Amino acid sequence: MNLKLLGRIDRPMGLEKVIEQIEKDGEEKTRKLLQDTEKQAAQILHTMQRELEEKSVQKKQETEKQVTALQTQEKSAVEIEAKKIRLHAEKDILTSTYQQCLASLKSLPHETILSALVRNIQKEMPEAAVIYSNKRDEPVVCSLTTLRYGGAIECLGGVIAENTEKTLTVDFRYETIAADVWEHSLKEIAQNLFG
Repeated sequence: MNLKLLGRIDRPMGLEKVIEQIEKDGEEKTRKLLQDTEKQAAQILHTMQRELEEKSVQKKQETEKQVTALQTQEKSAVEIEAKKIRLHAEKDILTSTYQQCLASLKSLPHETILSALVRNIQKEMPEAAVIYSNKRDEPVVCSLTTLRYGGAIECLGGVIAENTEKTLTVDFRYETIAADVWEHSLKEIAQNLFG
């Protein structure tokens, strides 16, 4: 009986070694699996960290571009506003200069100017039949031409003439002449006023 007992004890001891070996192999595989998993996790973490850094750099560059664009836009807006203010001031000066020019026309020798204007009408429109002027210049105009006087018009000075059918008109009012000269000379005037 003793032998039988010893034999039974040996068997469980062999099974114990097998179980121990299986546990040892299992632990080894588990440890290796954990190491592999940790390595993969570290690689994934490293890759994600690198991608995050790249995205961060990209985002920073995009933000810097946007800031630069906004600064440029802001600068342009300020420059445009300054130009608007300058142009408005220049326009005011030009308008004032034009108004002074028109006012100075009143002080010119009307008879001499009107005589030249009537001669120009006869050259430019020989078929002229009716002439108009302001009320002040009516006697002078009537004494300078044989054209029928059509009545007084609102103007600083000068004359307007029409043919009988009123289909052709020549406008030699001071305002019209000044506007034509002004328009043709505006660039030069602006250059002289503003450099």
